[in-house]
Amino acid sequence: MPASPSAAEPVTDRVAQADTMLCADRQFGDSAAIGERNLARFRLGLTMLARQDDAAADVLRTTAAASDERLRPLLYDPVLRNCFEVDLARLEGGRSGRSSFGAFVRDHMAGPEADTPSPTGPCEALSDPHLRAWPGLGDAWTLTEPAPHGRSQEKLAERLMELYRGALGDSGAAGPVTPTDDVRAVLAEGAELLATLLPAAGAGVLGHVTMVGFTHRESEEGPLQSMSGGDPLPSTVLLAPERCASPWLAAESLLHEGAHLKLFDALRTGSVVNNATERVPIPWRIGSWTVIRVIVALHFYVHLLVFRAAASGASAAVRQRFGAPPTAEDLDEPSPGTPAARSGRYRTSAERARYLAECMLSLPEEALTENGHRFARWLLTALRLVDDDAPLPRDRTTATEGRAEPGQSPEVPAGGALRRVAPVDACALPGLGQLVVSPAESARMHWLNARSWTVYSLCDGRDLDSLHTAYARAAGLPPGSADAGRQVGDSVRGLVAAGLVTHGT
Repeated sequence: MPASPSAAEPVTDRVAQADTMLCADRQFGDSAAIGERNLARFRLGLTMLARQDDAAADVLRTTAAASDERLRPLLYDPVLRNCFEVDLARLEGGRSGRSSFGAFVRDHMAGPEADTPSPTGPCEALSDPHLRAWPGLGDAWTLTEPAPHGRSQEKLAERLMELYRGALGDSGAAGPVTPTDDVRAVLAEGAELLATLLPAAGAGVLGHVTMVGFTHRESEEGPLQSMSGGDPLPSTVLLAPERCASPWLAAESLLHEGAHLKLFDALRTGSVVNNATERVPIPWRIGSWTVIRVIVALHFYVHLLVFRAAASGASAAVRQRFGAPPTAEDLDEPSPGTPAARSGRYRTSAERARYLAECMLSLPEEALTENGHRFARWLLTALRLVDDDAPLPRDRTTATEGRAEPGQSPEVPAGGALRRVAPVDACALPGLGQLVVSPAESARMHWLNARSWTVYSLCDGRDLDSLHTAYARAAGLPPGSADAGRQVGDSVRGLVAAGLVTHGT
């Protein structure tokens, strides 16, 4: 267990603060904001795909213009989300081809009911019997062997099972296990326990799970306990039925995999690393991890430590309803031959969280984006609330602001007209202070914050001096101030480098 919080602040207060903090950050913690950005990305991505696929252009554009209520079941459907991500990766990689997403939507969403919003996604409609995973807490459903009706549903069912077996890494794996009534009951109790102990963070991660499947799989590393789908099987958690032996075990499993899915959604709309290949040694595992894997693991460990701190202080009512929490953490043995195996260290979640936190803090400034530095500060602040021995977060804002990201031009000359590139497709999120833009000749999206959005809107042919004056007025800053100059300079460099603004001579 993590070190005890200081006596000056009761553990229940600090756990409550950590629970709230894990959902407070608008980029990484606020599930509603994460969902809003992903819907915007979905709309713009479908529009980008429509530029390249004449055969599916109409259905793609019609889908992109649909209401949020109609889009959500499509975005979080495992097969359609996989199709969308594969299509978008192909587009960003410069490869042409037909949109598999457009083909599936054309096959499954045509007809008179197409304009009627439905909370049921195409894959969910295959399930018979239809089983809600945690009624009253969300719309997640339980995977059983699909029961398709008609050829189009048969194709969808075949693809769902392909993705299921692909996620397991076994093309010959048996189909999903239909859970017993007891397993289903404990799964629902685990979700209720998670939302009771952590009403902000626990309830939040459940909303990122669409499908829960039960399965058995043996590998060289032992039997599967739990996993989240990621790109191969989006919005999905797979569990061994044994993970529902108690509500506490089920709750911890759902937190583990749900936190991964939540971060997966958050990182889709904001990069945190500049160098995807940089690696960090991990003393309890053979070899090293990429920085992004370090981030994913630390994100989970912080959630886990907050959960265990909440469990240790669980009320009598919680214990009476769900049983007593485990008295000790199950230790995770390091891989044989590793430094941790020889030293006896890094067997607990707290030790590993501290090590990963130190790794984040020791990275070169340029390894993380501005988003990445903010992510580190946010997560380490939450960790300190439940572990006094965790390293202190560091404020690197002043070190990262004003520094050109890789690929940006160093400076934009004062003379010449600054003009927005046209035509573009865009989705505005005024409540979040963000605009996502894609030029018609590009295969990439660009996320603008409130400052860059303001500068972008002012690039109507004026020169840099005029832009400084107009921006200072719009931002309520003194004309000619250093802050206005820095904010305009940073934004213009980024906009020109992204191909959103041209600089004429």
